[in-house]
Amino acid sequence: MTDFNSILLSQITDLQTRLSKQEVTISALKNQLERFGNNTPPMRMSFPLHTDRPPRSREPRAPRNTPNTRDTRVPRSSTPYPTIGLSDVIQPNEHVTIQIKTGLTDGVQEYTTALAVFDGTNLKVTECDLAESLVGMTSSKPGEILYRFMESLKESGHIKNTFGIAPWRLCFVERNGVRVSLEELRNTVG
Repeated sequence: MTDFNSILLSQITDLQTRLSKQEVTISALKNQLERFGNNTPPMRMSFPLHTDRPPRSREPRAPRNTPNTRDTRVPRSSTPYPTIGLSDVIQPNEHVTIQIKTGLTDGVQEYTTALAVFDGTNLKVTECDLAESLVGMTSSKPGEILYRFMESLKESGHIKNTFGIAPWRLCFVERNGVRVSLEELRNTVG
């Protein structure tokens, strides 16, 4: 009976050790997700452990050639957008506003902004609310400025988490009295 108890105790100790290692791994993965700015709710994933069905073929099906059907598939492209530079959508000496939400106050959404001027090649930050250290920064990539702005706001406690977004969606110019995102301008050029 003693041998059985020692074997059982050994197996319980082994399970506790493995469980502790898994908890450390899960915690590390959660920390990585937070660092990547994942603000989306966790997804539930399941994987079949066993199935009687054969795996699906990855080859596309041939279109049916019947009189009442037609092939409506759209060819896939390797990039979601054609390559478009800032000079394709922004005019030299045009002002660009980069805007980030900082929270709600009395039910009203609050924002902070960075202002930059386009010199024909690069954006140069001329003003930056809550992150004055970015004034003078230049980059040909709006995302570089946006994410540096976001990191600065997080470090100073103005926002809780960073987040991933297409930078051109949070960068705006004013055209004929109308505020337009660089994303919208990109879509009209392509």
